Amino acid sequence: ESYTLNTSATGVTITANHTVGALRGLETLAQLVKPVQKSGPWSITDKPSYSWRGISLDTSRNYIPVPSILRTLDGMSAAKLNVFHWHIIDATSFPVVSTTYPDLITSAYSKLSIYTYDDVKKVIAYAADRGIRVIPEFDTPAHANAYSFSKSLAPYVLCVNGGAGGTTSFWPTCPEPPCGNVNIADPGAAPAFSALVKEYAALFPDSVFHMGGDEIERFCLGTTKEYMNIAHPGVAAANWNSVFNATSNTPSDAFEKQLTAIYQKYADAVRPAGKTAMYWEDIVLSEHVTVPPGSIIQIWNSWDNKEQKNSMQRVLDLNTKNKTGYKIVDTNNDYYYLDGGSGAWLTDRGFGPGGDSWKENYWTKYKTWQRIYTHDPRKSRQENTTDTDGTGLAGPLVGDLSAIIGAEAAIWGERIGDSNLDVKLWPRAAAVAEALWSADVFPDPTNKDFFEALPRLEVFRDRLVARGFGAETFQPTWCRNNQCGVAFSGYPASLAYGNSKPSPSW
Repeated sequence: ESYTLNTSATGVTITANHTVGALRGLETLAQLVKPVQKSGPWSITDKPSYSWRGISLDTSRNYIPVPSILRTLDGMSAAKLNVFHWHIIDATSFPVVSTTYPDLITSAYSKLSIYTYDDVKKVIAYAADRGIRVIPEFDTPAHANAYSFSKSLAPYVLCVNGGAGGTTSFWPTCPEPPCGNVNIADPGAAPAFSALVKEYAALFPDSVFHMGGDEIERFCLGTTKEYMNIAHPGVAAANWNSVFNATSNTPSDAFEKQLTAIYQKYADAVRPAGKTAMYWEDIVLSEHVTVPPGSIIQIWNSWDNKEQKNSMQRVLDLNTKNKTGYKIVDTNNDYYYLDGGSGAWLTDRGFGPGGDSWKENYWTKYKTWQRIYTHDPRKSRQENTTDTDGTGLAGPLVGDLSAIIGAEAAIWGERIGDSNLDVKLWPRAAAVAEALWSADVFPDPTNKDFFEALPRLEVFRDRLVARGFGAETFQPTWCRNNQCGVAFSGYPASLAYGNSKPSPSW
């Protein structure tokens, strides 16, 4: 993606080693052009600090039409983001056509809420023309309710829409409805789901395939006879105290060891051949499964699991101790979850995770552009805990930090649809983009000058609006010519608001 750009009175020259670098140079050229005002000459040598700079988009909980996905790719290209992580299915719906299990599509919300093979190919080609990779995610073994719509897969899906241990609600079977976990102990499950993964590994050409791997439903497995009869013969299902520690309400050591062994076998069998597998952090931190060296682990810093506190450091520690060679992508929920800010969405207020609890408020809070902009995956101190057990930041990251290849901003779909996608994503995703592209410019990301950055982001937001995006505004227009904040003292006055210098990354 590196390039050089030089302008003179007679023309513009862009030099790059790859067509994607040339695309990045052309985008910079477009952003240098200003009406009336004379600019240049310019001589720019530019390259990104992080190779993985992405957006993760959930299109299962609420269907996002293809034109909106293409528009998102246009915005990503303008911001020089290069990875579209397509969280295409989840427990709520399986909206993409399958030739292996055609009846999966019956879980889609309607016949108008479906992605055909042609739709998928169109998105992939559109992204490639803009220098963007498309990484599909087909989550397993949790978040499995939609799989139950296929007659061939239904026998392997437990706790559909809750119901574990005699309960009728999703809680405490799973974090949010609908529930569903693959019976990984059933020897027929791995071949059945491997066939599905093989189908989509062929449809999506990228070398990386996301396997999910988060939020195993232990209550479901420990209270369901279909799992217990195979995994723990002789232990009655729903006998909570025989499987879980009664005092702490957590699984026993014996249950955990058996779960790890069973999950290891399942993960090895389902993983697509010839691809680099990508997983959420849970699989290596909570489930203690060993995935192949070079796999990509996506950090989200689980909000309710002690083993996943300070998860970035824990994955780095695995690399140091076990020589696993895992690559790391940061999607720390306290910085990169952009869908929050609209409040709780579960109807049963005051019960479980659906009430006005500290967890729900924490999970759904709005992440400001300033918070996003001052976060760096390698340099920032990660949050040590998001639970009531304690608060505060962990120490600086230690280990081979080159394993951290970048970050993704995430849009989860509980309260996001076609009508509010733009306003949630833009222009804050541009703050993510610049922070990741230009990270090497800032030794201390917490000391960035908002007065210097904001005019540049404002112009970028204006360009998005001109291109048809419903991007959120930063401030009242009055603030563009008047100071709207306490003067920043960390940089010279020459970089103060109104005197900012253009950045190569824009």
